[in-house]
Amino acid sequence: MPEIFAHPNPSMMPEGSLAPEYLESSFDATPTTPILSVQNVEKAYGTRDSVTHALSGVSFDVAPGEFVAIMGPSGSGKTTLLNCISTIDRATSGRILVDGTDITTLSRRKLAQFRRDELGFVFQDSNLLNTLNGYENIALALTIKKTPPARIPGLVDTVAGTLGVADSLKKFPVQMSGGQRQRMAAARAIVGDPKLILADEPTGALDSRNATIMLETLTMMSRDMGATILMVTHDAYAASFTGRVLFIKDGLLFNELRRGSAPREEFFASIMEVIAFLGGEAGHAM
Repeated sequence: MPEIFAHPNPSMMPEGSLAPEYLESSFDATPTTPILSVQNVEKAYGTRDSVTHALSGVSFDVAPGEFVAIMGPSGSGKTTLLNCISTIDRATSGRILVDGTDITTLSRRKLAQFRRDELGFVFQDSNLLNTLNGYENIALALTIKKTPPARIPGLVDTVAGTLGVADSLKKFPVQMSGGQRQRMAAARAIVGDPKLILADEPTGALDSRNATIMLETLTMMSRDMGATILMVTHDAYAASFTGRVLFIKDGLLFNELRRGSAPREEFFASIMEVIAFLGGEAGHAM
């Protein structure tokens, strides 16, 4: 059975509700050598007289090679959290360490370099450049990192073959299906061997068949290629492909659900149970 680890803040539980029978206060079950460490991160917007706290002290670790989902209702803070980790936004306080580097202390110039060299991105819209074909879109990530030109063809061909998009390398994005574009984006994200891949609703624009193929691709990237992936999603079906789900509510990390050895269908059911407990929303096409 999947395990739920409760955040030690019982005041967040809906009034009159009871946690699932296996809810336990064991939230410190985290890896000792994380690739990502989020430490008491807060993000506030507004003025001194009118402050909105999008994040109110979020902490968690992600181990190398983990595939982790972040879920929560609209306005819960999950997108703000992803923006802070991706260096698109700065945390108001707290620390975010990626492979030991505290990105909250980096200058703007060093942040741009860090984003280029250490992070990979997969968005809801693939964000491929329409004027470049598949090969060129993947190769661009290596060119920007100043990879020696002689190495680029081999790296592109290898990752394209592994992710099943080798037959689309000569196509332009407009000639690809939505699923092909997203897998091409995944290839672009991992080709430079980043420390962390951030996926923002990567299946949001896909039909159920292509969504499943994309999720299987991300799973394989984590399991077989050693990629560390943090995925924000509203979809319980998408989250069920991961090994762990973090639930955000009102800017706080409420609890987490670990899959363990449970079948994906059982994990999906447990995710839906937590969502119902939190009173949130989630898509769940099986």
